[in-house]
Amino acid sequence: MKIDKKNRSLVNIIGAPLIVFSILYNIYTFYILIFSIVAFSFYEFTTLIISKSKLTYLKLIGGFIWISSIVLFIPLFESNNISKFFILILFSSVWITDSAAYVMGKNFGKRKILPSVSAKKTWLGSFSGLFFSILYLLLIFKYLDKSIWPNNFTSTNIVFLGLITGLFSQFGDFFESYFKRQLNVKDSSHILLGHGGFLDRFDSMFAVSFATYFYLLCTGYYG
Repeated sequence: MKIDKKNRSLVNIIGAPLIVFSILYNIYTFYILIFSIVAFSFYEFTTLIISKSKLTYLKLIGGFIWISSIVLFIPLFESNNISKFFILILFSSVWITDSAAYVMGKNFGKRKILPSVSAKKTWLGSFSGLFFSILYLLLIFKYLDKSIWPNNFTSTNIVFLGLITGLFSQFGDFFESYFKRQLNVKDSSHILLGHGGFLDRFDSMFAVSFATYFYLLCTGYYG
C-alpha cells in the first residue's frame, strides 16, 4: 500500500506539470499530449477486449470513436477565439470535479448511485463534484483575466460549462467503470503506477471534450 501511494505521488508530481506544459508551450506539444492519450488508451482498450475474447468490429469502432473524441480539443485549441488557458481550465475543472466527488463521497457519502457499476460512488460525491466544478469556474471567471475566455463569454456560459465538466466527466467515469465491470477488471492497465492506465485517468476527458466542443459550436463561440 505504501509503495502504491509513493507511485501515485510520483505520477502526480511528474504528470500534472507535464500536462500543463504540453498545453501551454505550443501546438506541437499539445498534439503530442492528445495523440499520446488516444494511442495509449486505444491500446489498453483493445488489449482488454482481446484478452477477454470479446473483440468485435462494432466494439473496436465504438471504442475508437469514444476515445478519439478528445481530439476535438485540437480545433478548439487552434481557434483564434479560444485561448490555451481555456483548455487548461477545462482539464483542471475535470480534476476538481473528480477530487471533490472522491473526497466528499468517501468521507460523507452514504447513498450509492449505481453500486452495480461503481461500488464507491455516492449521490453526495456526485453533487459535490458538480457544485465545485461550477464554483471553480465562476471564481476563475470573476478574479482572473477575461481574455482567457472566448469573446463575450458570460457568467451564464460559465455555469453551463461547469455543468458540462461536472456532469459529463462523471458520465465518462461511469461509462468506463461499466466497461471494466463487464470485463471483470479493476484497472485498464498498470502503465501509470498507482493510477491504473490512461483509460482510467482520461475517461472523463473523452465525454467532456465532446460535450464542450458541441456546446461552443452551437452557441457560436467556436466555428
